[in-house]
Order: sequence, then structure tokens, then C-alpha cells
Amino acid sequence: MAVVAYNTAGTDSFAWVALRDMPQGTVIHFTSSSVSNGWFRWGDHLGRAVAPGPLTWTSTNLIKAGSVISWISGTQKCWSVGSLSGGAPVLSSSGDQIFAYTGMVASNSAGRAPWIGDPAQALMVYGLNFANEGWDNVTGGGPNTSFIPPGLSVEACTAVHAGNQRNAFYAGPCSGTVSRILAAISNSSNWVTHVDWINPNQWPVKFGIKPTGTFLIVQ
Repeated sequence: MAVVAYNTAGTDSFAWVALRDMPQGTVIHFTSSSVSNGWFRWGDHLGRAVAPGPLTWTSTNLIKAGSVISWISGTQKCWSVGSLSGGAPVLSSSGDQIFAYTGMVASNSAGRAPWIGDPAQALMVYGLNFANEGWDNVTGGGPNTSFIPPGLSVEACTAVHAGNQRNAFYAGPCSGTVSRILAAISNSSNWVTHVDWINPNQWPVKFGIKPTGTFLIVQ
């Protein structure tokens, strides 16, 4: 999967695309907690006192590859498809990130406060960084900057910086192989950014995923 849109101004929201079929019961967790040297900043979202994270999505039916799922944190917090559990992240217009993972990030004091989110039992899937100067693997890890977590990388197009703006959506090619789509999403020039809230009606609504050796035509 890959995150393809976000808003931090106004109502917090984001969207992601499924890059392969996801059977009923698939679970993906999302958090805005930042990372430093492989440890998550616990109080940012995952372990905060009120409505702790992660924000969890569970598919209630088969999700076809190319489907776009959106999260809206308005008066009625909800996923566009699937069921909800956990606490919603509060996305910062001064810089933030959205990480997607499976498994569990647990509290472990061995990481030393505030870095006690231990991802040893988690599989990191994707990370989008935004509204700042990019991933910072040297001094990052405060509330508004982050290291790249173990398992993600810029080279694999799974750790992406969307630009230094508080609201944005992907507007590049929406059909092709998974590797081509991931590469296009990782190119910040394919993103439309704005200082003001962007209506989710402008976000991508469907992708055409091209399996190896065949073409998938989306109408």
C-alpha cells in the first residue's frame, strides 16, 4: 500500500491505495509517532494518555488492488471502507509523518523515554513524511521530524517525502505495475500541495494495477 493524500489544515485526513488484493480481515495500523534510531516516540500518538494509537483499519470484505481508502477525522471519525479501532493521530501542519504497519509496536522502557515504542513485533509497510524538509536520520525524531524506521527505505519507495506543505495529494500516473506506481508516488513533483485544506474530492479515487505480463483496464 501507499499513502496518496493528506490534510493537516482543517480536518485531519489522509488516503491510501491498496496495491494488491486484501482479503477480508486484513489489518493495517497507522501512526504519526516519529522515530529516532529505530524507536517510536511513544507520547506523540501510540501511547498518549487520551485516545492512544495506533489508528487501525480492518477490511470487512475483499479489497481489490487499486482501491483507495480514506480516513476523515471530522465530527464523525471514519474510514471510507472497513472498520475502525484505536485512536486517531493528530497531524501537524509544522511537519509530521504517517507510518503504516502490521503487527504491534509495544512499550519498552529499554528505549529510554520518550523513545520507548519498540517495533520488534511489527512489520513496517510504508511511511510518508510531509510539511518539513524531509526525513532526518541525524537530528530528527522530535514531534515534527523523523528517522526512517527499520524496514523502510527511500530506495524501495516505501519511505517517501511529499514536500514541505501542510496539505497535498498525489496527482501522477494512476495505472501501471506496482513498482512503477510506487516510484511515481515517491516523486514529490507528482504531488499537488497547498497551504490551505484540500477538498478530498480532488484526491485520486482508483488506480489500475498492471499485473506482470498482463494489462488491467480500468473504466
